[in-house]
Amino acid sequence: MVKETALKLREYGIPDLDSLFDLARQKSKEGRQSLLRTVEDLFYHKGQELTDRERALMGNILRHLVTEVERQVRRQVAERMAEREDAPRELLLALANDEIEVAHPLLTKSRALHDSDLIEIIKHRTQAHQLAISVRKGLSEDVSQALVETGDTDVITSLLKNGEAGISRSLMEYLVAESKRVDSYQMPLVHRQDLPADLARKMYWWVSAALREHIIEHFDVDPTTLDDTIETAVTDALHQEGHREPVSEAERFAEQMAARGQLSE
Repeated sequence: MVKETALKLREYGIPDLDSLFDLARQKSKEGRQSLLRTVEDLFYHKGQELTDRERALMGNILRHLVTEVERQVRRQVAERMAEREDAPRELLLALANDEIEVAHPLLTKSRALHDSDLIEIIKHRTQAHQLAISVRKGLSEDVSQALVETGDTDVITSLLKNGEAGISRSLMEYLVAESKRVDSYQMPLVHRQDLPADLARKMYWWVSAALREHIIEHFDVDPTTLDDTIETAVTDALHQEGHREPVSEAERFAEQMAARGQLSE
């Protein structure tokens, strides 16, 4: 089969396998350009004339070939593959598991990567790989779950900022509970359109409670008056603005206090 595929490559005007490996080992700009042209010929221009088995074999050959080239070339190949849904699987997975500079365009954009591929990368690769996956459009609930299971606050915060990431109700409940101790989760959560109103209400109250403690500790303010004002601000926010931006409401209250001269330096 390898011999037959090599013959067919020559029929299409593509260099034989030894020539491909020679190109892969070259450090010159011309060698890199020739290799990239070959990639396009193999899969995007002449690939329709090959059978699925032949395409799979060439994908395997190219995967081994690409491992021998420098990072810059692997990155360029990954960028081209990221735009294609028909990218050869073995090459795609090899590049997606490569160092982050190479893998990044595939992890953030490639629609040819399956959820199972992404979950395996999340489990076995670096934080940088996890962060790249966290910004993908249309993340499934399963992939979001895997990202949260890393326990990495930076990764989880990045996921929460991705408004297109699917997050299940049970996972949202967990993240809301965690936001009570992890401040970086709070603002991304309250800006999510899919945050249920009952969970948003919980967040309003404990964000407001944290503000209350800070004001009482640092400023000479009557606690009863402060409680009444915060309760009014939170209630108004819930009725008038749905569940969005409780922190900005709290900040607005603090500014009003300062304008009335009730906050010292």
